[in-house]
Amino acid sequence: MNADILREKFLEFFKAKGHKIIASDSLVPKDDPTVLFTPAGMNQFKKEFMGFDSGFKRAATAQRCLRTDDLEKVGKTSAHHTFFEMLGNFSFGDYFKKEAITWAWEFLTKELAIDPNKLWVSVYQDDDEAYNIWKDQVKLPEKKIVRLGDKDNFWPAEAKTKGPNGPCGPCSEIFYDFGPNVGCGEKVCDPSCSCGRFVEIWNLVFTQFNRKEDGSLEPLPNKNIDTGMGLERLAAVMQGKQNNFETELFQPIIQEVVRGLSPQGAVPGKKLLYAIADHLRAVVFSIYDGITPSNEGRGYIVRKIIRKSVMHLRSLGINKPFLNRLVGQLAQIMRSPYPDLKDRQEDIARVILNEENSFINTLSLSSSLVNNEVEKLSTMLNKDPIENGIIIASANTSGCLGLAAFRLYDTNGIPLEITKDELAKKQIKLDPNFEVVFADGLEKQKNLSKSFSKMKGDVFDAKGLGLKLDATEFIGYKENSAEAKVLAILKDGKEASEVPAGDNLQIILDQTPFYAESGGQVGDTGKLVNGQNVFEVTDTQKIDNVILHLGKISFGVFKQGDQVTAQIDLERRQNIARNHTATHIVQAVLREILGKHVQQQGSLVTAEKFRFDFTHPKGLTEEEISKVEEVANRYINNDYAVGCRQMAFDEAKKTGALAFFEEKYGECVRVVSVGEISKEFCGGTHLASIGEISLIKITSESSVASGIRRIEGVTAGFAQQFIQEQEQKAIEESKKSDKLKAQKELEKKRSVEINKMLPAKSLALMDKCVTINGIKTVFSVENDLDINALRSLTDMIKEKLSPGVIVLGSGNAGKASLVIGLTQDLCAKGLSAKDMIIQVASIIGGSGGGRADFAQAGGSAPENFTLVFDKIKDIITKL
Repeated sequence: MNADILREKFLEFFKAKGHKIIASDSLVPKDDPTVLFTPAGMNQFKKEFMGFDSGFKRAATAQRCLRTDDLEKVGKTSAHHTFFEMLGNFSFGDYFKKEAITWAWEFLTKELAIDPNKLWVSVYQDDDEAYNIWKDQVKLPEKKIVRLGDKDNFWPAEAKTKGPNGPCGPCSEIFYDFGPNVGCGEKVCDPSCSCGRFVEIWNLVFTQFNRKEDGSLEPLPNKNIDTGMGLERLAAVMQGKQNNFETELFQPIIQEVVRGLSPQGAVPGKKLLYAIADHLRAVVFSIYDGITPSNEGRGYIVRKIIRKSVMHLRSLGINKPFLNRLVGQLAQIMRSPYPDLKDRQEDIARVILNEENSFINTLSLSSSLVNNEVEKLSTMLNKDPIENGIIIASANTSGCLGLAAFRLYDTNGIPLEITKDELAKKQIKLDPNFEVVFADGLEKQKNLSKSFSKMKGDVFDAKGLGLKLDATEFIGYKENSAEAKVLAILKDGKEASEVPAGDNLQIILDQTPFYAESGGQVGDTGKLVNGQNVFEVTDTQKIDNVILHLGKISFGVFKQGDQVTAQIDLERRQNIARNHTATHIVQAVLREILGKHVQQQGSLVTAEKFRFDFTHPKGLTEEEISKVEEVANRYINNDYAVGCRQMAFDEAKKTGALAFFEEKYGECVRVVSVGEISKEFCGGTHLASIGEISLIKITSESSVASGIRRIEGVTAGFAQQFIQEQEQKAIEESKKSDKLKAQKELEKKRSVEINKMLPAKSLALMDKCVTINGIKTVFSVENDLDINALRSLTDMIKEKLSPGVIVLGSGNAGKASLVIGLTQDLCAKGLSAKDMIIQVASIIGGSGGGRADFAQAGGSAPENFTLVFDKIKDIITKL
């Protein structure tokens, strides 16, 4: 039974049990700062677990997940993955242990027809209720029910003693027994043994307690169920495979890698093939969910996984970009749950290709990168002993090199072995402390990586959920002002019944025309008025379905129960609407000009400007930007109508409406259309027709990340103002250019005049020639000459005397220029102008260099030329 069938059977089974089937959430947790990636099926239901009513008490999902805490184990074991799908059923204060246990057993033994004799279970050591359900209702033999402790059968693990605070509870796990021929072979072996004979396929979590700050557990008023079953592991069990990587979820990818190997190459180890197949899935679905490779946060993890894959491929003898070529195989494997992956596979492959090329180029520069680190430690290395030409690095030096090696690995992806090879080429013998320090850095990084997948702080962030309030009715699509009732006033996060002027507050109304920040659009501003009492709204935010009006009382007093008139700043709202509608037009035009691969990756819509991020492999040319503006403004001139419709999610998708990857949509969605040119899912505020935009002007185009571009722009009066400012700037630049041009002409003319004077000046200086130690010398300060004229004058004098040394200086306003010229006969005897300039440059407060016959220096002390001349005379005298 393949994974697609298993996924469908699971969802259909729980749908028949009254569960609402919820689409998988993104790998980027929305409004959840406790995790970096979505690590489990329960994450998208945190509000429901805390008592928020979303209209359903039972749910089931097939959630895509990503965990990085076991990254180094991937491929080395049969069941560790970074990316995986978690099948889960959930109850929010509805059914509890009995139903969770009996339905799980029914699904496995009846729906999937797994032999009951192959199944064992574990329960928490103190959970007699779960134990008895398994024994008395499921009729599982007691020898197959194993009691385990806090670490294995309590969620979160060891939460009773170590935290975090919040909802927690015992769990019961279901194991598949591969039989006595697998694993340790001991007569007494059960799920508590890690030999591999027993594999966990389903974890049932009974969330029945709340862990308090003092570590005590209090019963929850509403008990919840949270279950998770790895699809990959279930598929392996159903297909008789002891290793998840041997299923159809991975094998087509693995076989494609094998086909890419050299026929003369050695048979590859399976561990590397397994790791590459796993990492491809993690990378592709991360990019699918809008995470692009970068040097921080989620993007750093994606970059790291791609780099590990490149190194695995190199170990197999594939040294060119190859991971990107596997995206099509994955799109085919996942075509049933993710049909749109096929449409996006070229864009995703392009992002991976760019990253592969970049890393392969970095690897080619590894020698230079290591050399840079060695140079930084040259002082330490110079103090270390040398034996037979080999530097014996001390423990301290080796530790510093180990830290550098970790830095190269962490920042550039350079593997440790490559760094060690480069150090060996430099004849550096390392102390064991090198590996100790490197390992320490690696361990700290691993712990950080683990923290990305684990919860931070309390289990659930209950901010904003403590108030038992009905959803705020938003009427701002049609109304700009409305009569409303104050339901609550929050001051410093706590309810207040009455508040005077001057304090920062959050006011909640029963209905409001104020749009709360969402989907990239900023929140409305305006006023709440009750007679002479005025509340200035400076921002509008939303927590769940409750809209918060943030601001300050400018006059009077507000209290709970007041009737107010809610008035938005209409002019500001109109400017925001112009910019929001403009982003829809810009996306449509970009897709028209650049291609259908263009997908929104983020946006910001304010009253003054808009910002739009989108997928595209390279920067736009000036011609392309001009074309986007031209087409967008042509559409504006046609004044197409803007339409907004509420429709079922599936129906909206069928119409071709574009959805933004980060947004989570319900069953009913709002679709905004602009004539026939654009159709998008959108909850923002828009114009009635696009002629009101008047004008779109793109102000900048830049890179956000690999494969992600950003356009910023303005509309209407802001666009006109920008154009006027650019025109004024061009005029000023033109004037500045003309002035510079005139200045250059004057300098050119002056240079011509000076060059005419140089022959006569050279003759005059010859008259000042002084012979020292048999060498003819010329010393002079010529403040009216620049460095180029000094050089020319020196060459002229050198032609007229031999053997000769010419030393000329020029200085003014704290700036000194010095040149030294030697005739060839002196150079032939081993004298050098470069050596002389190095000895005297510091006297004029500078430095210099050059050749044997000519050298120059610059400095800040022209008053010291006499000292320079004396020094050079002394050098010549001592020759």
